[in-house]
Amino acid sequence: MNINKEYINSLSYTDFVGFVNQWNVLPGSYITLSKWGVFSKIDSKSRILELACTSGFSIREICKLFRSSGVGLDISAKSVESAIYNKENYTPELNIDYVVDNGDTYKNSEKFTHVIVGAALKFFPNPEKTIERIATEYLKEDGFILASPFYVTKEIPQELIDEAKEVFGITITTTNYKDTMQLYKNFEIIYEDRNQILEESESELNHYCSSTIDRACKIRGIVEPDVKKEMYDRLMKIKVMSNKLRPFQNYSTLILRYRKNVYPNRYTEIF
Repeated sequence: MNINKEYINSLSYTDFVGFVNQWNVLPGSYITLSKWGVFSKIDSKSRILELACTSGFSIREICKLFRSSGVGLDISAKSVESAIYNKENYTPELNIDYVVDNGDTYKNSEKFTHVIVGAALKFFPNPEKTIERIATEYLKEDGFILASPFYVTKEIPQELIDEAKEVFGITITTTNYKDTMQLYKNFEIIYEDRNQILEESESELNHYCSSTIDRACKIRGIVEPDVKKEMYDRLMKIKVMSNKLRPFQNYSTLILRYRKNVYPNRYTEIF
């Protein structure tokens, strides 16, 4: 494969994340993972499915913390490649399978105790259909959905929405808290808290991008300075764009329980 500047820029956002092995950390990082694990009682008997796992951070780290096992799915082959690499090199003892597949079409006879959707669910083509599929096909009775959805606290200017779409290749979340939570209306809320997101400083952004790209170049044997710079610049553009959105965003840490005998007729009253 000829890896040059043009190749780096030709990658979709998800493929680029996989290519540079960005540890695509969920909102709240380990704090969110710990809350999910403790309040949904994850243990060594838990079997977890993660949809849109990218480079595998969430399911890998939660399985490491609670000695559980599971399956991670992503439509990006490059992301799954990095997820497998990370598991084999950092946590080889864990029982996790990573699969190139779509959360809307994944077929498996196994049902899981927990399904991780993180902040990704709103970016599926039909989120309502996806969450119905999770409830009826992926989760065991009394199983848990683990989510960390973004919501906006004030209107995002259209030019910023357009800029974000150019960077991420998707339209970012523009719904407020109440509207965002409607997606989960048919589930019982076992745990929830709402959190602010701090902007990162210039030095923090530089450290993150430098260390990520240095590691990616070492893994892939890239030594050309212009290619390395292109990788750094694109990752920095992603991180800066995320930073620009922070003043408009909060996120919620959610644990939702699926009850077969009440779905889809029971509505939570927390809203």
